[in-house]
Amino acid sequence: MTEKTHGKFPAILIPVLLFILFDVVALGLNFWISAKLEKSAEAINLSGRQRMLSQSMTKSLLMLRVAQTDEQKLSAFTEFSSAVSLFDKTLSGFLQGGMTSSGDGKPVYLSAAQAANTQVITSSAFQLWTLIHQRLLPVEKGGAGVGLDVLRPALDTLLAHNTQLLGLMNDLTTALERNATEEVFYLRTLQASLLLLALLNFAVVCKRLLAQIKQSQGNVQALRNIIDTIETGIVLYGRDECVRSANKTAIQLFGYSDQALVGKPLKQLIFADNNRMLGLRRDNSTFVAKINIQTLFEFNDQISLCTITDVSEQERKEKQLMYLAFHDQLTGLPNRGLLVERLRQDLLRAKRDSTFLAVLFLDLDGFKDVNDEMGHDAGDELLQAVARRFEQCCREVDTVARLGGDEFVFVLTSLHSVLAAKQVAQNVLKAINQTFLIHSETVKIGASIGIAMYPTDHFEVELLIKCADDAMYLAKQRGKNQLVFTSECH
Repeated sequence: MTEKTHGKFPAILIPVLLFILFDVVALGLNFWISAKLEKSAEAINLSGRQRMLSQSMTKSLLMLRVAQTDEQKLSAFTEFSSAVSLFDKTLSGFLQGGMTSSGDGKPVYLSAAQAANTQVITSSAFQLWTLIHQRLLPVEKGGAGVGLDVLRPALDTLLAHNTQLLGLMNDLTTALERNATEEVFYLRTLQASLLLLALLNFAVVCKRLLAQIKQSQGNVQALRNIIDTIETGIVLYGRDECVRSANKTAIQLFGYSDQALVGKPLKQLIFADNNRMLGLRRDNSTFVAKINIQTLFEFNDQISLCTITDVSEQERKEKQLMYLAFHDQLTGLPNRGLLVERLRQDLLRAKRDSTFLAVLFLDLDGFKDVNDEMGHDAGDELLQAVARRFEQCCREVDTVARLGGDEFVFVLTSLHSVLAAKQVAQNVLKAINQTFLIHSETVKIGASIGIAMYPTDHFEVELLIKCADDAMYLAKQRGKNQLVFTSECH
């Protein structure tokens, strides 16, 4: 009797002990997964913030450049300094670990990126940031009163490398999201394995098995509810690229009713256009879409998960920032940065086509009197009217830019003679000599124009502008309201 009792006791105890063991391990794994998710989410949020900080640096430098009062300069410099410091700390944390600030401003330790793909990205980003940061240091040291000679190189560096830096930060965010998804997937797989073993033990304890099934069903429904609350559109489709399921965000994003997306071909929802992806709504309107596709294989079935985000507003803001960076805010004309870039391209074209190119440097005569006597508002209105007349004097292939104040530069391309440049300059003088109606008063001004020709005067961008500038000053000395070629300066 005693032997039978000892023989039965282990058979009953083993499933119970295994059940307890599986529960303890599953509970520990849940805590582990939660900690991993929290840590990954924090890193992803910080990497996403890097993009905003990069844009904030460019915006604050632009604001510092155009700031008129000490208060505006201090505000722009404070934003710039904070963005640079926070960007540097966070990027250093991704590279080698270190303290930074979380989204609510609290100190947080950021562990170094361990995965190979994130290490490559952070290393590249740190090298690029080191170059940019060196150019930004003079501005940080100069304070809110830093001059344009210090501010301009820093701003040019940001504008030249900001797109690449944004791209690296996007890549880092994507890599972190991918790594987090893969890591959680492996942990969930392990958790599922433990659950399967637990279910085998539940076969011995039927009541617990039924309770676990109900709990699992509740978890699935909770997961579906969570997915429906995610602000990113999620679409699942198979090998035939027809939608199998979609969350509420995706349904609303495309303008369909519940379950109306199921069975719809993906190509009727998303298509490529000019190197970007567009989403097509039910009413045939489109939006710029950012998509990420992950493909999973379950036995012989291929399932793809596609996340879709409407980034139309983000793209609009980026285009607006690019416009502000390369155009004069008062007149809408290209600024010096865009002028230099266009002139560089026009010189290459002129060299290739063996044609003339003219640079006209123009300074208004009598503008200061209008500005002083009628006020700055009248001066601004006059500059805007002058800009419109200048644009009417040129062809679409030419460029009219405002350097600042009352100085303008024309770039005339594809010219076959020097006389063509002279004719345009004379037309500009005729246009500017006509009266302007400013604040209900007639205003008359003139212009002094200096003309430099490629290839006779010079073949470099900055020196061509300087030659035209020197000729303009000679026109001033000769009595103003006239044009002078660079060749007359020698």
